[in-house]
Amino acid sequence: MLIDLTTNKEVEFYFRKVDRAEIKKNTYLPDNGWDFNWLHPISHEFEVFGLVTQSNHDFVEGLIALKQNHDPDFMCIDIDIVESSPINKKIIKGIPNLRRNYKGVGRCLIAFACQYSLDKGFDGFVGLTSKTSKFPFYESMGAIHTFGQQYMFNDIASQKLVKTYFPGGVLWSPKQI
Repeated sequence: MLIDLTTNKEVEFYFRKVDRAEIKKNTYLPDNGWDFNWLHPISHEFEVFGLVTQSNHDFVEGLIALKQNHDPDFMCIDIDIVESSPINKKIIKGIPNLRRNYKGVGRCLIAFACQYSLDKGFDGFVGLTSKTSKFPFYESMGAIHTFGQQYMFNDIASQKLVKTYFPGGVLWSPKQI
């Protein structure tokens, strides 16, 4: 669920593909408060998707970079980066963000990766490398710690997330920038 923190109510959200031109135009880059350079995953053949709300299809509330991994030993969707927009970060440089718009952006993005895995024929399997500080976040969503900083969402965890976050299916933004 995506929660508007000014009203404390659920908000309908959508996804859309984000391309290189939009990343450069809207500067989804560290100079503008993002932790990651979002041009990097595109240059490594990841697809980038943005979460937007009904009230503003132009403003990205968070981004996720996904790639199909067809290696027979892994067969999953790989997540390169997942990040809330600067305005939606819970903490910015160690300080609580009191101007935060939405709560749940990261969870919605992870659930989207699980749905994407199902849609692409990977049975819901999703792999990622996590920051140590994010281990509890992924585990709370059902991810399994495999080794080192590696986590995997299996078919059961993914189906549970998809059922919770997309009971009627993923909503796609009618507007592509």
